[in-house]
Amino acid sequence: MLIDLSKLNNSSIINVDEDFTIDLTKYSNNEIKALKNLHVMGTIYYNSSDNLVFDLKLKGIMVLTDTITLEDFNYNLDLDIMEEYPLNSDFLQVSYEKEQNTLDIIPILWENIVLEVPMRHTKIENAEISGEGWSLGTPSKKEEIDPRMAKLAKLLENREE
Repeated sequence: MLIDLSKLNNSSIINVDEDFTIDLTKYSNNEIKALKNLHVMGTIYYNSSDNLVFDLKLKGIMVLTDTITLEDFNYNLDLDIMEEYPLNSDFLQVSYEKEQNTLDIIPILWENIVLEVPMRHTKIENAEISGEGWSLGTPSKKEEIDPRMAKLAKLLENREE
């Protein structure tokens, strides 16, 4: 998504309100399977320090793999992005085309999307998952005495009497 920075010389703000896509083959992240319905809106302007300020709101859907069931599920994105960069920063220079005076803001959007990936992502909430000899979820409330400790428990009960 190219932004024409020459518009900033003529006015003080560039308004952004666009749908966009991100080519996931360009960026490496094994957790994000797909990005859908991405929309960004907000403003881009120079502040008093001549830094480029991005005040954006990003919405969309990120497809992730459930860490428990290994099924894909949709994770809603609703990000407020407030970034400030000098135009000569290394991060912006990668996507800045000096001849056309344009800036690709996809790397900024991508960086913020990646930061939103949860550490543990599952669509299952408060579910008990179990199998033979194992369980995942909330532990059961009943207390079982280890058979190896049963004799010790009886000995302690007799001592209290």
